[in-house]
Amino acid sequence: MREQILTIIDTNGKLSEISLGQYQKQKLVLGRDESICDIVMTDAIVSKIQGTMLLENGRLMYQDEDSRNGTFLGLGSGRRLLAKQDGMVEVYDKDILCIGNLQQSRNRVLLLYSVSEKREVWKWKPLSREVITIGRDSSNDICLPGPGISRVHCRIGSIQGACVLEDSGSVNGVLVNGERVTGRRKLQDKDVIQILGFQLLFCQNGIYYKTAPEGISLQVRDVTKEVGKGSKKKRILNHVSCEIEGNEFVAIIGGSGAGKTTLMNAISGFEPDFAGKVYCNGTDLVEHFQMLKNMIGFVPQQDIIYENLTLKKMLYYAAKIRMPKDTRASEIEKRILEVLQMVDLVEHQKTYIRKLSGGQKKRASIAVELLADPKLFFLDEPTSGLDPGTEKNLMISLKKLARQQNKTIIMVTHTTANLHLCDKIIFMGPGGRFCFCGNVEEAKAFYQTDDLVNIYNMIAEDPEACERKYRNARQREKNSGTAGERKPIPVKRSKNARFQQFLVLAQRYGELMFHDTQRLLVLLLQPCLIAALLYVVADKDIFKIYESTKSMLFALSCSGIWIGLFNSIQEICKERTIVKREYMANLRLPGYVMSKFVFQFALGGIQAAALTMIFLGLIGKKRAGIFFNNFTMEMFLTVWLTVLAAIALGFVLSAMVRSGDKAMAAAPFVLIIQLLFSGILFQLKGAGKLISYFTVSRWSVEALGSIAKLNRLDLKLQKDYPMLEHEAEAFFKAAKGHVVQCWGILLLMTVVCLVVSMISLRRIAKDRR
Repeated sequence: MREQILTIIDTNGKLSEISLGQYQKQKLVLGRDESICDIVMTDAIVSKIQGTMLLENGRLMYQDEDSRNGTFLGLGSGRRLLAKQDGMVEVYDKDILCIGNLQQSRNRVLLLYSVSEKREVWKWKPLSREVITIGRDSSNDICLPGPGISRVHCRIGSIQGACVLEDSGSVNGVLVNGERVTGRRKLQDKDVIQILGFQLLFCQNGIYYKTAPEGISLQVRDVTKEVGKGSKKKRILNHVSCEIEGNEFVAIIGGSGAGKTTLMNAISGFEPDFAGKVYCNGTDLVEHFQMLKNMIGFVPQQDIIYENLTLKKMLYYAAKIRMPKDTRASEIEKRILEVLQMVDLVEHQKTYIRKLSGGQKKRASIAVELLADPKLFFLDEPTSGLDPGTEKNLMISLKKLARQQNKTIIMVTHTTANLHLCDKIIFMGPGGRFCFCGNVEEAKAFYQTDDLVNIYNMIAEDPEACERKYRNARQREKNSGTAGERKPIPVKRSKNARFQQFLVLAQRYGELMFHDTQRLLVLLLQPCLIAALLYVVADKDIFKIYESTKSMLFALSCSGIWIGLFNSIQEICKERTIVKREYMANLRLPGYVMSKFVFQFALGGIQAAALTMIFLGLIGKKRAGIFFNNFTMEMFLTVWLTVLAAIALGFVLSAMVRSGDKAMAAAPFVLIIQLLFSGILFQLKGAGKLISYFTVSRWSVEALGSIAKLNRLDLKLQKDYPMLEHEAEAFFKAAKGHVVQCWGILLLMTVVCLVVSMISLRRIAKDRR
């Protein structure tokens, strides 16, 4: 049974907690007069009759009764409630009412409203020491358990007689009165400190706190979204306003094109380009998203797991990326076990994910998100493709998570069979119209039907009428705001944290590569087969005759480009869903790309060595190079640089497209450009010559030709016509400086392509389903 609780902190810092249900009446009067008021507050700043509360259908409405010192909704930039202008104002779960002057902290009374099934007693920690610490570790003065809390999250100390809060470089930050603390912040009496799901109150010279995180509530106010421009502009969310209380299990349902996923993406904070406001425990979600996002879990429709890892290994790497860098190995191990127990997959922890069933894979994706202990959980069609029995089991698991793990769960679904397990359903109609919010029985009663499917049909037939009917049925319009331009608050990360994440990503990618033995074997055999084929077509006079040598060097260069491009062209796009989710949870894209490149660097070296050594070994030719007595090492280095440049080019393509099919479709076009503008098949002039400067093939062939000293080789007909000579080409100048220049350009192309791939990958946050 959910309980409506009012926590009162008076001007002296004394805290009292009241269950509003104990009065067993709808209308409650607050004030100083004991003979009139139900809730009596004896502070002088409180008027005889301060305000009136109305309790109805689990909602709380408040009206200030022209009090002398006023009632403010919210701290910091809170607004004064005026009886004549505002009337009854809805107070949401985790909202704060302040009586008295917002600027003079000692002359104010705080009223904290919450809705909860479990009530924990507030604890008190006096500031008796010079410095007190708050964090995850039990050695702190205030211990807040949770994988998202840093070992020492923040400190509160005295500086020149004032209490100051200092963030200790925590991963997920600290909010005071809804504003992020950067460095140090002077605390005022009755400041509200927010650390993820924990709320602490600074009063006089002490801290009130609870060791169990509160449930996360959402207030959605007048959310509207339009796409397109001019005459093609289309509204896909139409003034959606609702409240989701802490620890509720909520389903967003409706027909295709009703804006279900769009609404979920908006209220989760992952797509902030909308008008309106979304508040998370009273804090603007979009404005403070960089801090609040670690309280949010998001499971997309596609699985966010790697098929070639065991379930436990997958969770281990996800934990290393998502949990604070000061998390011990034992803490990670413990958290993985806890998460596996939550989703009933303990017995499958050593099973490769590719061997799990569809329902088990979906629960594995949920387990990944549970690692950081998010209190606000979003799932996009988690039951899609599941059989009825598996679907029901998943719904029961989600219900248990909401109740037993203090999580607010919001999901998009098309199925209606098990919606009775949800606390609320939100019906959306075509055009993003908000047609209902309430439980299943209330929905049936409102639309006067015994079957939810009939409601689908009613809304599809006339969404405007259904939207209007529901709005008119509500007692009042909820207050709404409009969202202007929002700038996310940057979160600074240490270079050490970036390097640690790079090491984790590299370790994970290496394990993925070695577990995909069939693909790795193909990649290693490919250069060997190509070398053998090149030998089959090679002229017996190669490296003696100009024409045949030039053609073979061109073929060698193209082989290197082919190998490199197909090594990497699907490496990013095939993981795009996972990368997007990890990017929204603090994945560093440079570290992600480089973690792949270091292994591709090594793989490319092995492939280049196999291609070059086998080919040259088969033809049995040894010639002096530019730098060494034998040109084999120089040829190998050139082919390796060619492969690396092609790998980086493949990363660019893979970062720009959203699927492997699209990447493979673009590959032939890239290869044709390399062929046409290499300068070997055709004599290039004008624009063609300019384009050739940006191709890998041109600089690769140029370096190979210089090392082979093409300009010094005989023409094919020169034996019969001794006077016949070919003109020396600047392309193949056999000089150390020229070869180094070609190598340098290939390296530069590699670096540029890697940077471009990192920049292109930033667009992943805007991916749509």
